[in-house]
Amino acid sequence: MLKKSDVEAVIKNPGRIRVYYQPVVDLTSGRLWGYEALVRGDGVLAKPGRLFKSAVAWGLLGELDTACFKAVLAGGYPPEGYLSVNLTAAGLVDIDAGAYANPRLVIELTEYGCRDIQQLTGALSAWRGNGAGIAIDDVGPDIGQLRAALHLRPDFVKIDRLLVRGCDCHVSSRLLLAQALEVCRYLGAEVIAEGIEKPGELKVLRELGVEYGQGYLLGKPQPGWGKVCVMAAWV
Repeated sequence: MLKKSDVEAVIKNPGRIRVYYQPVVDLTSGRLWGYEALVRGDGVLAKPGRLFKSAVAWGLLGELDTACFKAVLAGGYPPEGYLSVNLTAAGLVDIDAGAYANPRLVIELTEYGCRDIQQLTGALSAWRGNGAGIAIDDVGPDIGQLRAALHLRPDFVKIDRLLVRGCDCHVSSRLLLAQALEVCRYLGAEVIAEGIEKPGELKVLRELGVEYGQGYLLGKPQPGWGKVCVMAAWV
């Protein structure tokens, strides 16, 4: 775990935060749907997952989340499509939806610092009421995120790479993926598959009717819109 001072240093100096953008692609047409913003940087920012988990332990999650969110939005919106930004439950509640919500913004609710589902409904309504879309991130074998999706009724569900990886080779992986998709369709949520790395995985996802996807096969994270290039993975 990082020291409290390491987490505080990022909060007090948001200029250290660099934002990378990974393309999200419409798997039916191959066209760009938008980008997911990813927080990067040097030092403790080189491993954002560790940084956020340490922030939870020190009671600084809301402050760190707010700093990262504002750093992302300071970079503006892409020339086309949506901008998908990660927010923890703490950030979702703490940040003023009226000041930042936008019809081209999709909030990805992450797993860190989970709150009672009922406490999130009011905050979600505020973001939605001001035009933003809501996604549940990292839905995979862990039933917790899927349960959150059932209660929160998101606009999008992001399927974790643990379900995507090997879906072209292993029947068990494909069955788990298909079951998760059935829940998403019951909710009326569109699906974004993460971590697509092989043409075979892309083929299976398209056959299963997954609407959107991202991963190194389709485009790597880059520090700017102009440098992002979606790979020609359609065959």
